[in-house]
Amino acid sequence: MKKSLTETIIEELKIQILSGEYEPGEKLPPLRELAELYNVSRSVINAVVVDLETTGYIKIVPTKWIEVADWRNEGNLSILADQVAFGLLEEKQLLDLLEARKFLELECVRKAAERATPTQLGRLRALIIEEGTEEDPKKRSQYDLLFHYAICKMSGNDVYGFIMKAFEASSIPLIEQFYSDHEVYSFVLETHQRIADAIADKDVKEAETQMRLLLEHGEKIIMEVLKRRQ
Repeated sequence: MKKSLTETIIEELKIQILSGEYEPGEKLPPLRELAELYNVSRSVINAVVVDLETTGYIKIVPTKWIEVADWRNEGNLSILADQVAFGLLEEKQLLDLLEARKFLELECVRKAAERATPTQLGRLRALIIEEGTEEDPKKRSQYDLLFHYAICKMSGNDVYGFIMKAFEASSIPLIEQFYSDHEVYSFVLETHQRIADAIADKDVKEAETQMRLLLEHGEKIIMEVLKRRQ
């Protein structure tokens, strides 16, 4: 789908900020100059500025100037997702992301093994069956996220589900890159099934073991993919 002019300018400015062309605390050109630079109307630039402020890239000092926000220290998962999408994620940030996700999901699968209802387990098994029939890497990644989200919901803690949803935007570009590999996907499907079996048996230790294997396998593949890209 073709990007709008506004979306194109937003993306360009985001990349300039994330790559360090504009540093935190640095002032952006006035709105009039930005409109002239991109040869667009002020209304387009106004929309760009609103988006960048909302997503945490800039701060507006009323009647004075617009400056780049301290996104490294005050950023959010939206910025993290953009770093992944634009290929600007630093290795430490990636490792931190994977560590945070592992911490969340190991806790979720332990609780799921203790608390999951038969209805939830039935839905999880149905999801795994549907997942096994998919050939499109993009849709495979979506099924994978649905699986992990389902585990978080099965924990009985709704907040875990919200946090998992927040991880999605930053995870999708990474997950899609290795789901075209049939052997990788076969391992994922088999491990999803073993996790479901462990939850059904209320085997907390086995559920945690299988989830750890799954996540560490994914981390290894992601790091290999990123090294090839670099």
